[in-house]
Amino acid sequence: MDPMSQIWQVALALVVIIAVVVLLGVIAKRFQGFKSSNGKLLSVVETTLLGPKERLVLVRVAKHHILVAINPQCITKLAEYQVDVEFAEVLNDVQQGGSV
Repeated sequence: MDPMSQIWQVALALVVIIAVVVLLGVIAKRFQGFKSSNGKLLSVVETTLLGPKERLVLVRVAKHHILVAINPQCITKLAEYQVDVEFAEVLNDVQQGGSV
């Protein structure tokens, strides 16, 4: 074998290895969000970004939903309600100045 064909074989092998690593990374990232929360007492129901470092997170703890605001400095509980309570009722209570 001449040296040029060996260089091409090594280059091709490196390209295949890099492609496999990238593909595995994409697959791992895609399936990261499919974690099941069956039977767990704590789960994140939904997350909404408010800014680059701020978000609202709705967490289910046993039979309660807790709405928290998260930023780099702190985590603040905004509301807590039973799972079977409609969100419109909670929003109405908060707008009227009542506690949830």
